[in-house]
Amino acid sequence: MLRQGEYLNGTYRLLEEIGSGGGGIVYKAYHERLQSYVVVKRMKEQVKGLLDGRAEVDVLKNLKHTYLPRVYDFLQIGGEIYTVMDFIPGQSLDKVLKQNRRIPRELLLRWMTQLAEALAYLHSQTPPVIHSDIKPSNIMVTPEENICLIDFNISLVFDHSIRTSSGISGGYSPPEQYPDFPTYQRLARPEGRQEDPGTASATDGIVAQIVGRGVDGSSDIYSLGASFYHLATGIRPGRDFDRIVPIDRCGTDLGEGLITILKKSMELRPEARYQDGGQLLYALQHIHELDSEYQRKQRRRKRRKLCLAVLFLSLVLALGGGFFLWQKEKDRTYNRMVEQAREYIEGRDYDRALALLKEAVGLRPKRIDAYECETLRLYRQGDHEACIRYGRDVLQNVSYRVGSESDKQKLGNIYYLLGNSYLEEEDPPDAEISLKTAIGQYGGNSLYYRDYAVALAKQGKSDEAESMLERAVELGLGEDSIYMVQGEIACAEGSYEEAKGYLSQAIAASADDSLRKRAVLLGDRVYRELGAAWLDEEIAFLEQEENRAGGAASSMEITERLADAYVRKAGSEEGRKDEYHKKALERFELLYENGYAARQTMENIAILREQTGDHEGTKDMLFEMTEQYPEDYRGYKRLAFLEADIQQTKDNADRDYQLFAEYYQKAQELYEGRETDQEMEMLAVMLQDLKDGNWL
Repeated sequence: MLRQGEYLNGTYRLLEEIGSGGGGIVYKAYHERLQSYVVVKRMKEQVKGLLDGRAEVDVLKNLKHTYLPRVYDFLQIGGEIYTVMDFIPGQSLDKVLKQNRRIPRELLLRWMTQLAEALAYLHSQTPPVIHSDIKPSNIMVTPEENICLIDFNISLVFDHSIRTSSGISGGYSPPEQYPDFPTYQRLARPEGRQEDPGTASATDGIVAQIVGRGVDGSSDIYSLGASFYHLATGIRPGRDFDRIVPIDRCGTDLGEGLITILKKSMELRPEARYQDGGQLLYALQHIHELDSEYQRKQRRRKRRKLCLAVLFLSLVLALGGGFFLWQKEKDRTYNRMVEQAREYIEGRDYDRALALLKEAVGLRPKRIDAYECETLRLYRQGDHEACIRYGRDVLQNVSYRVGSESDKQKLGNIYYLLGNSYLEEEDPPDAEISLKTAIGQYGGNSLYYRDYAVALAKQGKSDEAESMLERAVELGLGEDSIYMVQGEIACAEGSYEEAKGYLSQAIAASADDSLRKRAVLLGDRVYRELGAAWLDEEIAFLEQEENRAGGAASSMEITERLADAYVRKAGSEEGRKDEYHKKALERFELLYENGYAARQTMENIAILREQTGDHEGTKDMLFEMTEQYPEDYRGYKRLAFLEADIQQTKDNADRDYQLFAEYYQKAQELYEGRETDQEMEMLAVMLQDLKDGNWL
């Protein structure tokens, strides 16, 4: 038994008992970290033993919809399993029914549409999430008079084999939810009203064929229809399906469309109903099409259109109707190209993606899809400078067309990717501008607000960042992202220990490689800020995260940070200098082998090879560096230092500094006009000393 005032998992403080039943006690609690109210409820017996290590846990925690409570957590306490969900303020529809309140048709239609949206979302999951217990007491009306569907049968998500043993809510459960026909007869007619086999009703014959099938999406449709039948008529549908008065005989003024939808929803045969929330939602959104007057007008309009179509077709053929077909085919080809390019990007095949996107832009230069996809390609490739250049060029110089909501979202995504590229380039002010513009284009994406909060935090605007984080949470931001932003804010405020804790939680909670990498890189920055005393813990942290990533491409930046940490360790512990130089060299060479042939990586490899005594390997890398970056002086600068070190190992009589002078001269030609480099000044002094000593 849980006690009032008790803390669960150090996060949820129990406030009061708000209900109880066969499933256990339900508590209102307070989420201390998010500073919001939640509901804690014991799960049914069937779920025990199914929770650990199941992907279904993530399915439920990732459910995010306006008209559903959010699932925060699953807790195992004293042999019992509890769920933690949003606390939904307001009152349930069964309490509304007790008030004998007449609900206007417009409000009924709005509520039913909202529930259909929620079911369409649940039924579209893989596998579909079946509520299985829709009834007025499980439908909340918020203070804003919106709907929230609560208390869905979580056990069905964990174990599909129990779909015929879920509970029955009399009047609201469909026939297939009963386990067998005798059980239905016993529950539907408890006082013994049973027909003889020879006089059994047609309804009983249908029910007998359906019971025991188990629930699916159409079962939720029946329960929703039965709940709204009750709301519309004030009459609770009975357990005995034979005695339910059809909605069109109840004298309700609902209009033909809504009556038709409710009748179809409450069909006894599952195949005669809407099959899932998506079908029901479509019917509600097109309810006017079910009115007989509308249908008569449509028939007349169709006849007129048919006549006009014949004339128009003749005209089109005469004028060359192939032009229209050609344009349509161009659009189909364009869509295929962009979709294929996205698949290539996901598979890290960036060159093939680029080729397709160039072709797509040539085909439809005014459509925004390919521009957004190319911005994504550059960002995923890690070329953030190029992403910024390309994105700005598109936004300033391309005459793209933005018409639909989908176009606006894609434009918002270009600004979002720009903002993230600015963050990667450590330019928070420009990131702030881009991310704010992204929100202006499309304000329904929690990730836009998340990264806007990060850009604000990096500039010390903690209060504004907190405000944006709250907005992101309202839009359903995941727990891992919440921890990550809190880590950014704590880091910006100099609370490094606190930041370290938040980032550890973000890494542990996240299944998103990209977000986990961001949290790891920020965590590494926190360790650096904490100072040299934390270097060993920093190395252990980076080694753990590199191992977790398993050498994936997404871990290469972590590998680079680890290599740098090894270099710092080598400089701080003389006795193990060679060991850590070798470890650092292994990591930098791994980066190089995986295509991260950045100039700095190549220079680091050369320096470490030289320090481990591999002069030939050092030369090879430096020559590659001068070939790949022919305008960069630093390859020749390193070659000059290497040559000087090689000559120092020889006897005086065997020394020849001519190559040293040539490398220095080439470096100097490329160095002219650049910012001061102390190493170049050192080489100039060395050259002069050699000349003064008659070595040259």
